[in-house]
Amino acid sequence: MQFQSAGLTALMTLLASVASPLFVPTAQATQTRQTAPAVQVLVINPSMQAQAADSARWLKEANAFLDAGKPDQALTLFQQVIDADSKNLEAWIGKGTSLYYLERYDDAITAYKKATELNPRSVAAWVGMGNALDDSKQPQAALTAYDKALALDAKDANVWYNRGVTLGRLRRYQEAITAYDKAVRLRPTYSSAWYNRGIALSRLQRYQEALASYDQVVKLEPSRADGWLNRGNAQFDLKRYQEAVKSYDQAIAIQSENEDAWFNRGVALMNLKRYQEAIAAFDKTLKINPNNADARQNRDSLLKKVQQSFNQEAVSAVYPPMIRWPASDNA
Repeated sequence: MQFQSAGLTALMTLLASVASPLFVPTAQATQTRQTAPAVQVLVINPSMQAQAADSARWLKEANAFLDAGKPDQALTLFQQVIDADSKNLEAWIGKGTSLYYLERYDDAITAYKKATELNPRSVAAWVGMGNALDDSKQPQAALTAYDKALALDAKDANVWYNRGVTLGRLRRYQEAITAYDKAVRLRPTYSSAWYNRGIALSRLQRYQEALASYDQVVKLEPSRADGWLNRGNAQFDLKRYQEAVKSYDQAIAIQSENEDAWFNRGVALMNLKRYQEAIAAFDKTLKINPNNADARQNRDSLLKKVQQSFNQEAVSAVYPPMIRWPASDNA
């Protein structure tokens, strides 16, 4: 019997926080005092002042385009800033993030590398590089980038989360769990980290712990359908079928056309021997996706089972079992 399960949270959900670069401008970062003349005349070049204003405006607009899901337009503006100031760290990070969203991973890596050259202590640049390296099938290099970020700031939950994603893709689930543990310890409301932690635990068949992670997900985000779906999957693996049905119902209430939730609901109902309801669930699955062969096979098998049961009941009604009376003492 086939049983469908949802996969890893897309890494794209994390990059929204990287789009706004996490760095301190040089002017603010300088803490050392310098001896200055008693009287100092400051000459401001008007053209430089105008250029700085343009760059600030372009950066603001570029980040707005990123937030709006328009990386191609953001990329154009970040490049304008770089053309005006080739050492603008925020622009290079923004360019890398735009290229990442456009799935131009090699170009993104180049942009992030430039950012790390401009400021080797930029956590955002190392995280962005790690993300691009991971999605370009270079997981070991990605882990090295995340380690560099952690060496700069071991309390950044995003870095631990991304490291967990890469480790999960490498099937190094226990290490992934450790990374997610760090992330949720630093940020207890980190829903995606709780979610991925649950998946890693499920891969290790630690279903009770996985269920506890999904409990956190739906507590933090009650409208997250995939959280309810995987919560139901963990309950199913624990053979708590009735509870699993309730979780799938929650997922369906949020996403009425969720194919996996309808299919898994049908499987759970089969295990409860609620065959008519299971058939209805598989019918709905097939309405959503007529090519779901597992749903069709399960439904057809149940229809035969129900028909056989009906026929047997009909025969019993027409030809009731003969009653054998005890033999008479006078026989």
